[in-house]
Amino acid sequence: MTPLASLMVALALGQSSAPYVRSRVDAGDTRTQCLYWTAERITWHQSTYGNPATAGETEFEAMRRSFQSWQDIFAQCGNLALEEGPRVNAREVGYTREGDNINLVLFRDRDCHAVVPEDDACWDDETCSNTYDCWEDDDNTIAITLTTYDERSGIIYDSDISFNAARFSFTTADGGTCFPPVTANCVATDVQNTATHEIGHFVGLDHTYALGSTMNPSAPPGEVSKRTIDSGSRDFVCKVYPQGGASQACLHPTVEAELGPKGGTGCAASGSVAALPALAAWALWLSRRRRREEGVR
Repeated sequence: MTPLASLMVALALGQSSAPYVRSRVDAGDTRTQCLYWTAERITWHQSTYGNPATAGETEFEAMRRSFQSWQDIFAQCGNLALEEGPRVNAREVGYTREGDNINLVLFRDRDCHAVVPEDDACWDDETCSNTYDCWEDDDNTIAITLTTYDERSGIIYDSDISFNAARFSFTTADGGTCFPPVTANCVATDVQNTATHEIGHFVGLDHTYALGSTMNPSAPPGEVSKRTIDSGSRDFVCKVYPQGGASQACLHPTVEAELGPKGGTGCAASGSVAALPALAAWALWLSRRRRREEGVR
């Protein structure tokens, strides 16, 4: 499907083609608060395990380049500093209320369906990925960003990025498109392309079908265009995280207070202090999966 055809299908389904779309407490619901960081400095960490299937441990540097491309924009017009911390042995994503939380980036190279018993309670609890260090989400999901935030204020507490190395062959080279088992000196699923998109979610962006956007939700084999951050996503940084100013919410505080906590999963405290933070996840999909969901063959 051509980019134009993809855009027309997206518009027909009511999906946005705006230059950028902010993540919301309830996706797409403009009555709910946007998600954003208020800390001046955000430290992220790579798992020491990396991705053994990527040649020469080049995945670490590709990840660094992805964060740096966003940091370059923040340095020009934003108010956040994205800094890499030391590599860590941690393998669990998510937020622990009483624990030491880090913003973790990791690859999962085992399929949960291959290593987890069918009757294990972790399937219902959706905790298999952490318990068994495996990929629990849909096979056609390339990567997923799990963000913890306050439902009333939209303030982000923690964000972790997981890559589906159980299903996809991640590469870091330039060149033509290739498919496993051939992955040398060519592009299968590009680490930097994928990571740059996921970091957009990390800082508060949702998907858009704007042509050429880093935040387009599909990524066919061989794609590297998302390595370069588009002008719409750049504008998001400048406007939402203005240099010398405060990070911008979507709703005025008085409106936010009227919304109150969400039933069942909301916060028991007001403002930026949450007794029970909420979770949101964003995924980057293989393009054929996206087309199938849209009814296009």
